[in-house]
Amino acid sequence: MHRFAIVLPLAPMAVGERYAVRDWPLHITVMPVFTTWASAAQLAADMGAVAARTAPITALAGPGELFGPRHDTPVALVDSPEVRALHRDLVGALEIHVPTFRRPDFAGDGYRAHITATRRGAAEEGQPLRLTQLALVDMEPEPGQGRPLVVAVAGLAQLGRGA
Repeated sequence: MHRFAIVLPLAPMAVGERYAVRDWPLHITVMPVFTTWASAAQLAADMGAVAARTAPITALAGPGELFGPRHDTPVALVDSPEVRALHRDLVGALEIHVPTFRRPDFAGDGYRAHITATRRGAAEEGQPLRLTQLALVDMEPEPGQGRPLVVAVAGLAQLGRGA
C-alpha cells in the first residue's frame, strides 16, 4: 500500500520537490492522506482528468483556528464552494482505487478546507488566494521517509467546467 495526498499549493510545486512536513509550502489539502494499491501514475492520470475540467479557484483565507489532536496547530480556514466541489470530485474520481483515508472523518462531509501554518509562514485572514495547480504527494517515498515527495502536478484548466 502507498500513502498519498493531493494538495492545492498557494504557489506552484514541481515534480521531484521534497519537504519535511513542518516545512511544506503553504497549501490546501483537497484529498487528505489516504492509502491505496494504485500507482502514482494511475492517481496522476485521474487527478489530471479532474484538473482538466476544473477552473482556477479564487478564494480568501478566512479566520484562524487551532486544529490537531491537542488543538495546537494554527490554520486559516478557507470557506470556498469551489474547493469543496474539487474535494468531492477527487474523492469520486479516485473511488475506483479504493482510497482509505487516514482520518475518514476529515473527508466527505467532514472536509474543512484550511491552510496549515508551517515554518514557511501562514495565511492571513482576508489574503486573496488564486489556486491554479494540483499536486500529488507521496507521503512515504523510498528512500527518505518523513520527507514527502511531489510525484505529479496538474494545472487547473483555464476553461473549467463550462467548456
